[in-house]
Amino acid sequence: MTDDELDQEAVATLRGAVLRLGRRLRYQTSGDADLSATELAVLGRIGLCGPMAPSALARAEHVKPPSMTKVIESLQERGLVRRDPHPTDGRQCLISRTEAGESFVAKTRAQRTAWLAAHLAELDPADLQALLAAAPALQRLADLP
Repeated sequence: MTDDELDQEAVATLRGAVLRLGRRLRYQTSGDADLSATELAVLGRIGLCGPMAPSALARAEHVKPPSMTKVIESLQERGLVRRDPHPTDGRQCLISRTEAGESFVAKTRAQRTAWLAAHLAELDPADLQALLAAAPALQRLADLP
C-alpha cells in the first residue's frame, strides 16, 4: 500500500494517539521522570539486545555518537549502566545495565503495565479487543528501521 492509498487523516489520528499514550506512560508513572526518553530507550535496548558498543547504541536509537556518549555518561552517573571492555576489540567498550539498572527497568515496566492495564479496563470490550489484536502489528511497526 502506498502513502497515497493510506487514509492520511487516520494515520494522523494514530500518530497523535501513539504520541499522547507514550507521553502519558512516561509521565504518569513515578521513578523515571528525571530520565529522558532516549535514556529510557537505551536502557530498554540494552535489555533487549544485551551489552552493546556505544556506536551500535547510537545507530539503534537514531542519534549521533556524541549525543549517545552524553546519554551513556548520564546513565553511568546514575549507576544504571556500566562500561566493560570489549572482548575482541581493545579500542571499544560494551555498555551493560547494572543491577540498579535492571531493578529500575523492572520497577518502571511494572508501574507502566499496571497503569496501562487500569486504563485498558475502562474501555468497552470491542475497543479492548481491537487494541490487543493490533499489538503485534504495532510492535512490528515500532521495530522497523
